[in-house]
Amino acid sequence: MTVSQGQRLRKAAAKAAKRKTIVAEKLEAQRRELAISKPRHIDLAASPIVACMMTEDFEKRGMGTLFIARKLTLGRYGACVFLLDPWCLGIKDAYFRVFDAEDYEFYRDQTDKEIAAAPMDPDVARKLVRDAAAYGASNGFTPPDDLGDLERIFGDVTPADVTFTFGVDGKPYYVVGPNDPPARVRRILETLEFNLGLNGFQYEYPVEEDEDDLIEGELGDEEPEPGKS
Repeated sequence: MTVSQGQRLRKAAAKAAKRKTIVAEKLEAQRRELAISKPRHIDLAASPIVACMMTEDFEKRGMGTLFIARKLTLGRYGACVFLLDPWCLGIKDAYFRVFDAEDYEFYRDQTDKEIAAAPMDPDVARKLVRDAAAYGASNGFTPPDDLGDLERIFGDVTPADVTFTFGVDGKPYYVVGPNDPPARVRRILETLEFNLGLNGFQYEYPVEEDEDDLIEGELGDEEPEPGKS
């Protein structure tokens, strides 16, 4: 059968239109990928979890960093970091970041050197995040405002049926950081006193480096004002 010039032109035009559509779709996908700034922007079905790490012995240390990452297209990675305080505050901070491949490898190398971390199953990690947030809230500390959005990094992962230990000897135990501003320390102590009473918590306050021990349960001559949160 002889194909007319008109038919050939129509076929060529159809192929060109199809190629144009495919290219446009790829460009749009790349545009969306480059615009990722929150976990909800990630195509979870096409972005597998490639890392889920947690500080070893975090329940005994009283602090820990949870890191979970998904591999995106264009050679990039989307990751959430949760700074946890299982002794008192629950979740101290949490944030999301997009890395290119080089920055991701550098971050992982630096983290491995600075933090003794071990793999944690994503379902266990999700349960830990939720339980830490609930524990902090029970002590009067609300989790970060965007925690719900950040938790989307877990996708459809169902929280595991596991139990974590929070506090020390059944009570919140606030360890004052060496760089914590006095106003923040006072605010935390006031919140604990207001919600739990003077005997409902413990804290540890570091003194000057030339002192032998830490002062436990007192802040020099200053006392937190009750009734504030």
